[in-house]
Amino acid sequence: MSNKHLLKVKRIHPKEFKLKHGLSLSEIHELSDYPPETLKHWLADEYSSRYQQPKESVLNHFGLLDLYLSAF
Repeated sequence: MSNKHLLKVKRIHPKEFKLKHGLSLSEIHELSDYPPETLKHWLADEYSSRYQQPKESVLNHFGLLDLYLSAF
């Protein structure tokens, strides 16, 4: 299978996604289907003990959501 037909998706951190689209935690939950508590870990300050770095698959997921919302 040729890779030239694959969609190029820019990975985006949930925090960057939130700032870019001006969405609330509950709106991001509705769009992404990630639990609010999980989202809070990703959206926390990087120096907080609550912060957790999202996995690459999460960054890809938010990249796809960003691409989708940017299309409108």
